[in-house]
Amino acid sequence: MHVTVADFVSRFDSGEIRLPIMQRDYIWPTGKVLKLLDSLYKRWPIGSFYVWQTSEDYPSKDKFGGYTKKLDGIYGFLLDGQQRLTSLALAVRGVADGDLEYRAFFDLENERFYRGKSTKTITKRVENGDAALVPLSDIVIIEESGAKAKTKNIQNIIDGLKEQKKLGINSKNETIYRERLDRLADLYKPDALCEVFSDKTEEDAFELFYRLNKGGTSLKAGDVEGARLASASTKKIVGPMRGVAAEKEMKTLGLNFIFLLRCLVTVHRGNCKFSDLPKSWAEDAKQVEASWRSTEKAVRSTVKLVSSEFGWATRRWLPSTMALIPVVYLLAKHPGHSLSAADRKHVRQYLLLTGLRSIFRGAPETGVNSYVNALRKSVGGFSEECRALGAKVPKNQRYPIQKFEVRNCSGMYAPLMQIYLAMLCSANAKSWPSGRSLADVVAEALPTDPLAVHHIFPKKFMLSLDFAVGQLNTMANYAIISQADNAELADRDPFEVWRSLKSNQREWASQQLCFSVAKEDLLKHGEYEGFLDFRSEQIAKKLNAFLGIA
Repeated sequence: MHVTVADFVSRFDSGEIRLPIMQRDYIWPTGKVLKLLDSLYKRWPIGSFYVWQTSEDYPSKDKFGGYTKKLDGIYGFLLDGQQRLTSLALAVRGVADGDLEYRAFFDLENERFYRGKSTKTITKRVENGDAALVPLSDIVIIEESGAKAKTKNIQNIIDGLKEQKKLGINSKNETIYRERLDRLADLYKPDALCEVFSDKTEEDAFELFYRLNKGGTSLKAGDVEGARLASASTKKIVGPMRGVAAEKEMKTLGLNFIFLLRCLVTVHRGNCKFSDLPKSWAEDAKQVEASWRSTEKAVRSTVKLVSSEFGWATRRWLPSTMALIPVVYLLAKHPGHSLSAADRKHVRQYLLLTGLRSIFRGAPETGVNSYVNALRKSVGGFSEECRALGAKVPKNQRYPIQKFEVRNCSGMYAPLMQIYLAMLCSANAKSWPSGRSLADVVAEALPTDPLAVHHIFPKKFMLSLDFAVGQLNTMANYAIISQADNAELADRDPFEVWRSLKSNQREWASQQLCFSVAKEDLLKHGEYEGFLDFRSEQIAKKLNAFLGIA
C-alpha cells in the first residue's frame, strides 16, 4: 500500500486506522520518540507498518490520548507499529488537543528534537514562547494543504525569530533556518512502508499479530486471549473488566486487564495457563459471564484483604500479583463465605510465606496451578481449602529468618520489608511522632505511596560523620512511617529526636525501634553497630513469631 507518513497519521487520528483490542498500552519513552523524529528528519527508514484491512467492525482499543477528529469508516486495524504511529500522532498535536509532555518541538539552533517536558529548560522555553523552539504542530504538513500553507508557516516562524532578534547580525542565519524549516515541514512527507493483511479471518489476524510482536517486547499470551474474549459472544464483559482494571485501587496495585483475565480463566477452568486454553474456551457466554461476576467479587475481596490487613496497597509493597490468584479462585469458588479467624490465619500464612520466599518467581503459571490444584483436590469445604492453601507451602520454605538476613537486606521494598509492613499493620503499629496507625495511613489511598521507608540513622546525618552509604542501607536501619512524619523527622540526630519525644510518642517509636528508655543509648551515633546488631536480632524474632515459624 502506497501511503505517506502524514496520510498514515491522519488516518490514525480520524479513526480509519484503529488499534485491535489485543494491542498493548503506549509505553515508548521520550528518547525513542526523539530518535524516530530525527530519523525522519534525516530521511532514514523507520520500519514497516502492518495493517489488517477489513470491512468488518471488530472491537478496538482506545488509542493513547483518546483524540479523534472524525470517524468516516474503517480502513483497517494496526497490527504492528502502534508505538511509532502513536508517537508521531502525539508529536504534532497543537496546544488545544495535545499534552505538553508528548508534543514535540524542534530547536532550530542545534537541529535537535525535544518533547515539551524533556527538561526544565525546554519547558521554560516553551512557556516563554521561544521562537527558535518550533512546535511541530506549527510547521509539519499533515493535511494536503499545498505549498502556500508551507510557505506561510515558514514565514510566520521567520517573522517571530526576527521579532526576538534570533536571526543573528544582519539576519545572517535566515537562509540556514529557512532550509531547516523547509526540511522540517516535509518531516511526514516520506512514504510509510505499509504491508496490508487483507480479507483474512479474525483468528488469522490474531496469529499474525502474535508473530509480529514476538520480535520486540515479548507479547503476552493474555493480549491475544483478551482479544478473543472481546471478539467472541462474551464481548460484553470486556468493557466492565477494563473498567475494573482502570479503578484506582487496582491500578495502584498493578492489577491490570491481563491479571483480571488470568483470574477469570482460573475461576472458569481451574487452570491459569493461557497456553493451555482451547480456542473455544469462551464460547458459552452465560457461563463465562457468571464466572466473571464471581471473579470480580473475589478480586475485590482479595484486594481488600491484602490492603487493609497487610498494608499492601501499592505495587511496591505487594510481593506478587500472581500469589493473589489462588486466593481469588478460593473466594470465587465459595461466594458468600467470609474468612473466620482460623481461615484467615491459613490464607495469611500462604500469602506471607510465598511472598517472603519469592515462590512465584521464575515459572509463575506452574506455581499458581500447583496451589489451585491443592484447592481443587481438597475435600471438606471452605475451611479445609483455606487450610490446604497454607499447608501447600513447602516445608523447606518455612525455615526461620536469621538476623543476618535482616542485616544484609538493603532493598527498601524487598520481600523482608513487605512482610515487615504486614507485621506492623497486623500489630496496629503507629507512625511517629504523629501517632497515626499505619493501617489508617494506608487507607488514605493517596495518589502516591502514603508510606515512607525512614532511615532511623539518617543518611545525611551519618555521611557527615564519615559513615559509608553501604553501612546505612540496611533493613536494621529502616522504619516504616508516614510520608508526613518522614518529612518531619528529616535528617535529625536520632538520639536528639528520641529525647525530644513525649512518652506516648516514644511508645509508638518503640514498636519499631524494638527498645525502650533503658536502651536509648543505642541511638547515639557511636553505638550504630551495636544498634544494627540488636535491632536485626529483634526484628528476626518478631517476624518469625508473626509467621509462625519461630
